[in-house]
Amino acid sequence: MTGEALLRPPRGTKDRLPEESYIKRKVCESIRKVFELYGYGEIETPAFEHLEVLIAKAGEEVVDQIYAFKDKAGRDLGLRFELTTPIARIVASRLDMPKPIRFYYIQPVWRYEEPQKGRLREFWQAGVELIGIDDPMGDAEVIAIAHRALRSAGLQEFEIHISHRSVVEDLILSTGLPENRVNEALRALDKLDKKGKEYVVDELSRLGAERSSAEKMLEQLSSADLNIEVRSQKAVEGLKFLSRTLDLLESAYDLRARVDFGIVRGLGYYTGLVFEVKTPLGGEVGSVAGGGRYDDLISSLGGPRLPATGMAIGVDRLIEVLRTLGRIDVTFSEFDAVVVPVGSDEELLKYAIKVAETLRWKTALRVTVEYTGRSLSKTLEKAGKKGAKYAVIIGAREVSEGSLTLRDLENWTEQKLTIDEAVKLLGYSKGF
Repeated sequence: MTGEALLRPPRGTKDRLPEESYIKRKVCESIRKVFELYGYGEIETPAFEHLEVLIAKAGEEVVDQIYAFKDKAGRDLGLRFELTTPIARIVASRLDMPKPIRFYYIQPVWRYEEPQKGRLREFWQAGVELIGIDDPMGDAEVIAIAHRALRSAGLQEFEIHISHRSVVEDLILSTGLPENRVNEALRALDKLDKKGKEYVVDELSRLGAERSSAEKMLEQLSSADLNIEVRSQKAVEGLKFLSRTLDLLESAYDLRARVDFGIVRGLGYYTGLVFEVKTPLGGEVGSVAGGGRYDDLISSLGGPRLPATGMAIGVDRLIEVLRTLGRIDVTFSEFDAVVVPVGSDEELLKYAIKVAETLRWKTALRVTVEYTGRSLSKTLEKAGKKGAKYAVIIGAREVSEGSLTLRDLENWTEQKLTIDEAVKLLGYSKGF
């Protein structure tokens, strides 16, 4: 590998410089606020898990995307590819926790897949898990949280598409597909947006479906509603579950969701209702959020059977969509004020640092000290470009008087103040 290549981050990852980190933090904090308004508590899990835990219910395709490795003791481990499975592990091991359990997370995850717009190999997810509720009330709450969190982050243009695995499985089996190929068919159907109908029909035919029946089924999927004909009792119950969830969303949360049986979600642990949040950018970045019900995951890890539902927002995708739609409107600055010592005398420099420390801790302004010795005019020009509001100029006279010269870089006005006067003025301007 060449020296130039070594200086780039690994493929599918990215460096975040201060402005981009600031944007991510602002988006995540707006999401966090919503999660906590609904009574969810933050949880953190290790970056890597026992590989056996990760693959328990992941699904074949996702298993291939896990960053797996052996540690120095020969244990099989893998970087987490989402947070639902690690949280299910925790719940399975902590039966003493009172139910229902409401957890949220905002953490990075890793998947070895082809990088593209809005899709990285290392990316951040913000999500919630509601464990111990088997009623549609739980699903409606999780969907409502996704909606409110996206709105809070600044996204206005999106639709919630809702489906049920039992109904989709019934429709797939109506094509003549063997029952033991349903999971493979679901994985193919999950690629409908990315690869198109022809690909899905080809895959379903390869798995044993009648081609004409598969084509007819795909025509039905996106246009179908709750009146669709199904054959199994399980699918009938799925339609009832969907109906109640939709009613709760509309009547209790004043939200609307669209029935779309083309939504299946790719992870193998989903057992019931599933949903995705789609934006006007469509397949360009995929969905920005999604989730569903996974009533068997905790028991598959050795715990009791506990009903559960959850969702995750793709933070990187969300930021990409917000940027494309012109919804990111932040004025970024690394500091509010710069203290400029005019001279290199040791006592002058010490006094400048003391002034900066006083302003930091008594006004909560972000303050930096100019150490480079560059000219006052160049320092002020640089500070203005960085978005600073004030320059605090310190010369020999200010040191002898115990004062400072405060320059407003927005209005270009200047006044001499004592340190206490500056604290009072700047503290007030900051809202203290």
